[in-house]
Amino acid sequence: MATTFTEFMRDVRREAAAGGPAAVAELRHLRERFRLARRFAETRRKRGLTQKRLSAKTGINQSEISSLENGQANSTFRTLQVLASALGGKIDLVVD
Repeated sequence: MATTFTEFMRDVRREAAAGGPAAVAELRHLRERFRLARRFAETRRKRGLTQKRLSAKTGINQSEISSLENGQANSTFRTLQVLASALGGKIDLVVD
């Protein structure tokens, strides 16, 4: 059993690889979803906004902002765009 987060993630990657291409793709999807969620939460906090204040500023329910920041929401592009704009950012495609 993993005792550190790094070991846990190594085990998860191993398990996904053993599960085949669909499992690897699902893991990649989840990692990107949580990365985006973390970036929204970090940016909101850096701007000194609570979820409630961001909700008032955008008209988006605080519960939806919370779900997004917890990686649980399947937000529309419009919602992401409105939130990003309110935080001084934008939604853009980045190709590595």
